[in-house]
Amino acid sequence: MEMVGQFLDKIDGYVWGVPLIVLILAGGILLTIRVGVLQVRRLPLALKWMVKNEEGGKGEISSFGALCTALSATIGTGNIVG
Repeated sequence: MEMVGQFLDKIDGYVWGVPLIVLILAGGILLTIRVGVLQVRRLPLALKWMVKNEEGGKGEISSFGALCTALSATIGTGNIVG
């Protein structure tokens, strides 16, 4: 059983080390180029929609309130599970 633990520790050191960081960074750069730097180009529009107050919209919650509710649910669940 001790050998299995040592083996898994060695594999863990390789997988979660530099190769994974390089893979994540390369994937992020590749996807950013592939979608045409969408997250930067559309940021002003996203911020405008987030703070825009629609007078004739349905419901009682603003766009910003809906965003905050969705983020708090996601972050809260991640903290409980993680």
